This record gives sequence, C-alpha cells and structure tokens, in this order.
Amino acid sequence: MVSKKYILLLGADQYLRERAISGVRQLSNNPIWTASKNAKFNKNRYFDYNLEADPKDEASLLNAINNQKLNGWYPEAIIPLNDWTLKVAHILNNKLGLNYMPEDVIDSCRDKAKMKCNFLEHNVPTPDFRLIEDEAELLMSVEEIGYPAIIKPYDFGGSGGVYLVSNKQEAVENYRKSKDVIRKHGDDFGIDGSKFIIEKYIKSEDEISLEVACYKGNYKVIAVTEKYLTPEPRFAEIGHLVPSHRSGNERLKEIARNACKSLNISMGLAHVEIKIKDNKFWVIEVGARPGGDGIMDLVERVFNINPYKIHAAAYLNINPFEFIPTLLEPYGTAALAFLKSDPGLISDIKLPEKLPKEVESLWVHAQIGDYSEEATCWKDREGVIELYWDRIFECKTIKPLLISEFLSNQIFSVKEVVKDYV
Repeated sequence: MVSKKYILLLGADQYLRERAISGVRQLSNNPIWTASKNAKFNKNRYFDYNLEADPKDEASLLNAINNQKLNGWYPEAIIPLNDWTLKVAHILNNKLGLNYMPEDVIDSCRDKAKMKCNFLEHNVPTPDFRLIEDEAELLMSVEEIGYPAIIKPYDFGGSGGVYLVSNKQEAVENYRKSKDVIRKHGDDFGIDGSKFIIEKYIKSEDEISLEVACYKGNYKVIAVTEKYLTPEPRFAEIGHLVPSHRSGNERLKEIARNACKSLNISMGLAHVEIKIKDNKFWVIEVGARPGGDGIMDLVERVFNINPYKIHAAAYLNINPFEFIPTLLEPYGTAALAFLKSDPGLISDIKLPEKLPKEVESLWVHAQIGDYSEEATCWKDREGVIELYWDRIFECKTIKPLLISEFLSNQIFSVKEVVKDYV
C-alpha cells in the first residue's frame, strides 16, 4: 500500500482560527485534517477530513490516527493552535517520530508557576507570585505579596477564573469563585485546576501582546498588539488592535524574545502578554501557540503575511524566517472588538442597516432568549466586529470600543436587567 501524508490541525475548527487552513495550504499540497468529537454529526467541511477523536485526549487521538494508518494515511505533522491541544500534539509528534518540543517545555508553557520560575531564573521581569492549593496558603501568600493581588487558576486561560482581590474577605470569596469556574469549565478544556496563582497586581490599563516566531533557538517579533480590557475588577479582553503604537519599542521586543527563550520554545509562534506601568514592563504569561481572538487575522490584514503559515512551517521543519520580511511595515491599522449587550435577557436583535465605514465585518452569535451577563471572560460575548483604517495611530485609540458600543446599543434589546453577579 502506498503511504499518503496529511497535516493534522488541532484547534483550527474554532471561530477566528479559520485562516490557519489558508496558511498551511500555502506550505503544502497535502490534505489538511482536523479532529473533533462526534465528527460525523458535526462535520467541518473546510477540512479535507475530520478524525472522530477528542483533540485534547492523547489515547483517543492516537487511536484515530492508527486506524487511518490501516488505510495508508500517515500524519506529516500535528500542529496545535490553542493551549488545550498543545500537550497532546507534542506527545504524539514525539511518539510518531515527528517534530516536537519536549514535555517539560510544554509543561512550563501550561503551568503558570513553572513558567514564572523560568522567567525569574532568566531575569525576565514578571510580577511577584505564589502557588497555592488551599485557603490557608492563600491567606499566607496574599499577606506576603500584599494587596491588591490577582488570583487565577495555574493552568487555565481566556481570563477564566481571574479575580482582583483587595482585602482578606475578597481573597477568600474570589478564591472560591475561581474554583467554581474550574468546576464548571475544567472538563471542557481538559485542565487540572487544582492549584492557583496569587500574583501581585500591576495596576495599569496598558497591556499588549507580541507574536514571536520561534525556531531552533532563534526568535523574531512579527507583531505587537494593543489590548483592550474591561475596567477593574474584571479583566475580560474586549478588543485588539494591530499595530500597537509601541511597535517600535526594542526593549519590549527584547523582553518578549527572552521570555520565549527562557521557556525553550523552539518551534512555532508564541503569544507573549506584557503589562506596562511607569515605563516598566512585566511579562504576565506566554503561550506556545498563536494568539487567539482573531489577532492573527489582524496581523495578516496589516502586514499581508499569514501568521499561521509561519507557525506551521516550523512544525513541518521549514525555516519560518524565510517568510518574514526583514522589515515589517504595516499597510494600515486593523482592530477587532467584541459586541456586548446590556446584562439581562436578550429580547430582540436588529442588525444595523448601515455600518460605519471602518467596519469590514460584523457577526452576531447571540440569539433572542439568550441571557447576557457582565463581561468577565471569553464566554461573555455576543458578537464581534472587524475594523480597518488606512492610517497608523500614534497613540492608543478608543475608536474600536466606541464603535463596538455604538453598534451593540443598536443591535441588542433586553427586557430584564440584572445588577448582581456571582
């Protein structure tokens, strides 16, 4: 039997990850597959084939891969695009003799405590922190670090379970709330969630992310993104803009590269999140995968390069730096902002007849009858808009948020307003 090759993308069936298929297609003519539970009942036709397997479960995925070997199909690479599939992809790449990163590297990229220990060892600036497992350790740690502080699960993402605490009572209450988030969503994302991080709060609205191409010990920043968050005490991401007006800051780029180097990330894109206060930079965390929330689409819109192509190239043992221009010059500014209804029961949805000229696309996924809650993390969104300007902003602009709020007020009606949330 003649063996045939395919490329397996894990996490590319998510909304705002669709351009990954285009990026990989630019590198290879081999079929592009994905994996999902109940694939026969929820077939994604953008892919050449859907494996019937849980992309977060090693045994399930390996069994599906082995079944396809009986038909002559062998994976050329297993490429993860989100945190939840990262470990499984690299374990299987190793077992199958494909390009992979060692398990300890992946663990350091998923375990925020190990990650921060690596930062400290390599002089990467990061807020003071403690790892805790119970309320006694919580209270002792937060007294050592001082208020205000942040509490968050050690292996979750998307702002899930992240709370600001300003006193002992809030520390205990929000620790319990964070644990509740893990109980509710942990199984869906295949996380442990048994431990939590207490971290010194950097009080600043200035936060950015950097996309870093990593390959065999070399690192290059390809984009700097300005982030927009909800006000304290919540930290939900509600918008992104590329390029940030800080894109020329070489110190920022050096810190991002050093953060990736400290974790020994040797292939693919890494997503580095940094807070800024008083011209000081603090690395919050690093993901060994492309940024989410459509940031890659913004990078492609502005620089005319598909970041997923760069990410996939490393997994296919192709030097990704071949596809990155020496000088990256933006053509304009692209942004994405999430639509948000007022809290309550959504009673009506009316799309606007006319959109502001900056809006290139608008998508509403909420439905009449849905219950809209205060924005706390990734799950509390009703839709998204994409925007573009033929100019570069020299300072942080709030235009994406203003346009999002303007359109949200037009689109959503609620008949019941809820004031108190858990």
